[in-house]
Amino acid sequence: MPKLKELEINYEQIRNLVLQLDSKQKMLLVKELSKDMSYRKNFYKYTGELAKKSGIKKMSEEELDTFLHIDN
Repeated sequence: MPKLKELEINYEQIRNLVLQLDSKQKMLLVKELSKDMSYRKNFYKYTGELAKKSGIKKMSEEELDTFLHIDN
């Protein structure tokens, strides 16, 4: 197994590799990534900042569900 820290891999290369995965493999990858607590923390921080920047108010689950299913 190659040591990735010694290789220089850019975003495009990773993106192209992920695009080659079938749906089940992609879902397993997302599941594995989301187990990492730092990933979760950074994800929620990023989405919170994005919502603030976009002027999206805090919503209840019902409001959020309605918002996400509006045809734009």
